Amino acid sequence: MNNKVKEVIINAPEVEKKLTNLDLLYGKAIEPIKRLEIISADDFEDLVREWATGFLKEKYEKVRKSSGAGDMGRDVIGYIKYSQDGNAEWDNYQCKHYDKPITPKIAILEIGKLLYYTFKGEFNVPKNYFFVSPKGAGPQLVKLIDSPEKFKEKLISEWDKTCRKEISAAEEILLEGAFKKYVERFDFTILKDLDPQELIEQHAKTKYHFYRFGGIIPSRPNSFDPPENIDFTEQIYIKRLFEAYSDYYKKAINKIDDLKGFKIEYEHFNRQRKCFYEAESLKLFERDILPEGVYAFEELVNEVYEGIIDEVDNNHNDGYEKVKEVSKIARNLPVRIYPLESKVKGNDLQGICHHLVNNNKFKWVKN
Repeated sequence: MNNKVKEVIINAPEVEKKLTNLDLLYGKAIEPIKRLEIISADDFEDLVREWATGFLKEKYEKVRKSSGAGDMGRDVIGYIKYSQDGNAEWDNYQCKHYDKPITPKIAILEIGKLLYYTFKGEFNVPKNYFFVSPKGAGPQLVKLIDSPEKFKEKLISEWDKTCRKEISAAEEILLEGAFKKYVERFDFTILKDLDPQELIEQHAKTKYHFYRFGGIIPSRPNSFDPPENIDFTEQIYIKRLFEAYSDYYKKAINKIDDLKGFKIEYEHFNRQRKCFYEAESLKLFERDILPEGVYAFEELVNEVYEGIIDEVDNNHNDGYEKVKEVSKIARNLPVRIYPLESKVKGNDLQGICHHLVNNNKFKWVKN
């Protein structure tokens, strides 16, 4: 019997050569322009609202997402001047999440809604009306946007075919009489398009971008140093530290001057204040880089609490020893769930222990 093992040659599929370790671990990154195409239509409107809120915050008093049943052709509204009396100054961002560029036919129906509802007085005419799409405006639509009078002529000539039966399910909208005169006088120069690449680049300047697209986290600014005088926000955790030092020396230490006679503990105390402010700096950095409604720092604080509480509950010779043992564990806790993990330092985690004490979650000395 032949025991030789046959050599089998398998033709492996070709692999792109320039793969990094991260590519192999997580898969190849998706380009931002492609990500626009694969997110849902609702998420795309949210992204446009984020852009208007973050990048154009100096322009708009208020931004509102108005899409859905009964929106009358308005998706994301940026109020230059907000008013409830019908005299608001506003821009409209009409979001079309299609797998192809926006065509004149699609645009004409949306403009038809704008014309009809402003004619009826449902809302006043916007200052600007933008078409926004992952694929942008198609070449024929761009030509019409650049030639407002031709755009108007095309809309009028195609009204019956495109708009008459599509604006309202309850009635046909005829282009005649006063309404036709309104359309003929309407200023088509307010119609514009927003290029998707421009949208991405400007969105990148908002605090929502990293959360939406991922990528490289901006550098964390230097943490601020503790103030010379104890701030009122520090009162509780500092009192608990004094209790820990008192428990160690078996004598009352109630203020900084009492501690200055003990060189090692005094330096330890100053390091703890630095850690407290490091954690505060991380919280502020997160506030500036992640969108509202993401409570990642609070989750990190809870994770640290769960990681140290068993050691907190252990018996120790004194409160000072407990501070040091708990701090060792905190500094080495994994924080993979935290979206800004790469920016977390040991001092942050140790400082969170003092944040927990400051919030009365536990004490170093129980009695």
